[in-house]
Amino acid sequence: MSRDTVLDIKSVVNRSILESNLTKSRLLVAVSGGQDSLALVHVLNSLKKDLSIDLIIAHLNHNLRGTESDMDSEFVLELSNKLQISCVIGNADVQSLKENRKLSLEEAARQARYIFLANTVADNSVDAVVIGHTFTDQSETILFNALRGSGLKGISGMREMSILSIDGVRFPIFRPLLKITRDQTLQYCLNNDLQPRHDSSNDLESITRNKIRNQLIPSLKDFNFNVEESLVRLASNAAEAHDFINLSASKLIDQYVMFEADKIVIKNNVTSLHPALISNLIMQALNELGDGLKNIRRTHVREIIKLMHGGTGKEVNLPNGIEAYSFNDTTILSFKKDLPSVNIDGEYIIKIPGITNIPGWAINSSFEKAVDSDFVNNDCKTVKVDKRLAGNRVWVRGWQYGDRMQPLGMLGTKKVQDIFVDHKIPKNRRQSMPVICSDQGIIWVAGCGISDWAKVTDKGTDALKIAATEIQIK
Repeated sequence: MSRDTVLDIKSVVNRSILESNLTKSRLLVAVSGGQDSLALVHVLNSLKKDLSIDLIIAHLNHNLRGTESDMDSEFVLELSNKLQISCVIGNADVQSLKENRKLSLEEAARQARYIFLANTVADNSVDAVVIGHTFTDQSETILFNALRGSGLKGISGMREMSILSIDGVRFPIFRPLLKITRDQTLQYCLNNDLQPRHDSSNDLESITRNKIRNQLIPSLKDFNFNVEESLVRLASNAAEAHDFINLSASKLIDQYVMFEADKIVIKNNVTSLHPALISNLIMQALNELGDGLKNIRRTHVREIIKLMHGGTGKEVNLPNGIEAYSFNDTTILSFKKDLPSVNIDGEYIIKIPGITNIPGWAINSSFEKAVDSDFVNNDCKTVKVDKRLAGNRVWVRGWQYGDRMQPLGMLGTKKVQDIFVDHKIPKNRRQSMPVICSDQGIIWVAGCGISDWAKVTDKGTDALKIAATEIQIK
């Protein structure tokens, strides 16, 4: 790569700290003992007085390379003592994490590192975590993500400053070496008599990133000697496009997305937007649940969009314990419930007027004058029906297989099961939807609609108002 190997790394890091407003801050520096992190902590230590920064070193022993791993930990501890910087040494059972979460060894090690950093951040009240990712790492990351079929966000690569959320802990990640190559960090170590540790796992060709570094990039240089610079330039262009789409979607999110305590509701008419905006709105919504966009792929977004286009009564299982399901004209994102839906067993006489509590619902009945809008009953959770129904017994029960009713505006009857499909009521919700009945038949199925024979016929007269309010079961 045609980059100046004598570039002043100290000046680059100094400028990055100033531009990121990290002067007078407390920084947790991730140090493996390799050349990049060793050069990084050495530079930061030389700047700490001028920039009034406080440093803590963090090192994780992955316990994957036996004595070699232990020697890395000893090296970092000795380094911290020499530099007079506080040090936190952690240990991880990466092999168990790999097996329990069914991950590759490489991904399990990465997750273990970030879990350790999150815990260390929580214990030490730091302003940011500093990581020694370089220009060379950036080009490898872009190629790695491109090979996986990532979208704009993936090929945008790493940002100098980003926010990470791990197990409920959110913290900034600061990467001041993204303009510095791996050759330059090695040269810095040589110039300053630093002897970095060598991680033998970097020589294993079974690891994808090593193949990219040692095989693919050298081969690509036969086509373009400056391929790494081209990849980083591609990432910069992708980042600009992603940021524009993200900003445009942010301006629309209040129009299409509702954030509630335990779920996120997206209006299905979001599909009228440009595909790039649809995907971004969904990603922004998912980012608010649990571990953000961890393990979320483009294929998951496509499944949600398919659901919005008429995946009637279906649901999509997503990573991180999230599910998406259609309900009326919306798609709901929420965590899967450990307990099954509350079924409505038996029959409950409705108090008129009054409130009737049944499993999962409160049914409120009262009398109110009918107006024009009441003749169509667009709100399927609150309806007005003929007040004469109150003169006889009215009860509520759950859906039963074979139920039929006469939907508003129809002459004949229709299976309630088919009505559930029409209104996109998921299968796992159908047994928990209230069915209001009289001796004449089904008056109303909550969430769907009333029977035509039960409608209000005279404007300005009193009508029987029935509202169904879902109760959160804990």
